[in-house]
This record gives sequence, structure tokens and C-alpha cells, in this order.
Amino acid sequence: MITIEQIRASRALLGLKQEELAKKAGVSTGTLNNIERGFQKDPKLSTLKSIELALRSEGLEFSEDADGTITIKFKSKARSGAVNVLIIDDNKSDRLLYKTWLNKHPDMRFKISEAADARSGYDAFISQAPDCIILDFMMYGKNGFQLLVQMKQDHAKIPPIIFVTAMHTDVISKDAMELGVQVCLDKKVLTKENLYEEIQKAVS
Repeated sequence: MITIEQIRASRALLGLKQEELAKKAGVSTGTLNNIERGFQKDPKLSTLKSIELALRSEGLEFSEDADGTITIKFKSKARSGAVNVLIIDDNKSDRLLYKTWLNKHPDMRFKISEAADARSGYDAFISQAPDCIILDFMMYGKNGFQLLVQMKQDHAKIPPIIFVTAMHTDVISKDAMELGVQVCLDKKVLTKENLYEEIQKAVS
């Protein structure tokens, strides 16, 4: 069962305030405060279990070494909190589709931002600091290639790019990969499983 020291360490690792963890665990802030300060010498096992489950749901895992030492770590980057994804696509239906798929992911949680053109996409890239970008190739005005070139010129480091296009060809895919995108996906045959897999790779 989780210990007082592990609760404090886990909360610090996640950057959670006491009231935030208490809410996630379904206990009062006063109860959690008393447990962490050692005022409750024998807290209920059900309370400790609720706290542990809340921490696990935030992406932490607890493992015991041979000497009995408990190690706390994130399961993966993708599970350490909500993954910040920016969708840049001038097709509203496609943006809605990707957003719907991501919100139905069985394991990962996402904070999703949207942009309907390259200009607003660039602004969102700056302001949102996404972990991953889903970028459409063909857009009105500046296309995905041109936006990607601008981002690379202006910034030494950019997040993983998942390039999507309904005009998928070997040439487009090759050019996109040369610009450093993670993958070039064909919209015509894209499935949510494909998207899940590539986002998992991008943020792991």
C-alpha cells in the first residue's frame, strides 16, 4: 500500500496541489493534508487505495525493488498527463474527426487546439507549445509544406509533425520526410488506430 512519503513524492512529481489530488481521489483536502503531515497515524486502507488509484490514473506506476525500495515513475511520456495536440487543417470536418478520435482514445488524454489555416496554425504553435502537430498538406493560402519550412526556419526545435493529405503520393511523402516530419498519412485510408499509433510514437 502507498506510504505517506510516496504520496508526497508523487504529488510533487505530478505538480498537483493537495486540493487537486484530493478531488481526484474523492477524499477531503483536510483528510489528505492530515495523512501527508502524519496526523492520521492509521489512515483507512480504502482512503490510501483511492489516493493510489488517483495517482496511477495520472500516469504514475509504483514498482518494488528486490530490497523493498518503492520506485515511482511515469509509465510513459504519453501517460504523464494530457498530451497537447495541435490540429492544423482547413477542413472543419477533418478537424472534428481527428478531435473525436482522440477524445475516444482508451488510454491517453489530450488537450486539443485547432487552427483552420497556416497563419493561425503558426500562432497556435507559438502560444500552445504542442507536444505533437497534425498538419494538413493542402490548405488555402500557405500550405503545410510552407508552414513547416517557416517553423523550422524560425525555431531550432519543433514538435513531432504528423503530416496528413488527401493527395498522398510517394513524392509528397518523400518531400515531407525530408523536411523532418514523423510520418505522412493518407487521409483517404486513415483510421483512428493509425492516428493513435503515430501519436503514441511521437510523444513516447
